[in-house]
Amino acid sequence: MALEKGAKAARPMDARGVVMDPRARLKCMVPVCANYGRNLMCPPNVMPMDQFAEVLRRYSRAILVQFPIPLDQNLMKGFEGKRLEEVYGSSEYHQRLRKSEAEIMDLLGYLEKEALNMGYRFATALTGGPCPLCEECVGQGSGKRCRHPFRSRPSMEAMGIDVLLTAQNAGLSFEVPPKDGPVWNGLLLID
Repeated sequence: MALEKGAKAARPMDARGVVMDPRARLKCMVPVCANYGRNLMCPPNVMPMDQFAEVLRRYSRAILVQFPIPLDQNLMKGFEGKRLEEVYGSSEYHQRLRKSEAEIMDLLGYLEKEALNMGYRFATALTGGPCPLCEECVGQGSGKRCRHPFRSRPSMEAMGIDVLLTAQNAGLSFEVPPKDGPVWNGLLLID
């Protein structure tokens, strides 16, 4: 189903192959991500790592999904020699990234719904990257609830998952930093 809906790859795996590492969450804080403390699907607004690790131990199966990010070499060549802030500030870069973030989030939500319909009552999807659904999240401390509670999902990184090692354990390696053909990674926990 994932491949039919645009995924580049999808691979079932033993949930014990999902690697937790506090350094994954540290990268949300150092250097501080623009979404840290501002996005309800990012730390510190998500479940604490130790609590998520306990939940993860209860799962037996998972499916790792990779979704293409449309950042080709031609676009990236135009950023050579530029500071990271300039790359992130580029309108075309931002639009492509945000669109593909929303697409993988929707794909994972669809897969979660299909798994639930098949009787996997604890199916839970985690996406890659921050939630892109609102231009500005209602965020931390506002007392407001998420505008898209049934569509938004926390990222694997926000939960403390080492995405690179988890993808390798699923047999779906990717490059960091990517040279060509970057992908988002998402995870569907099944039980």
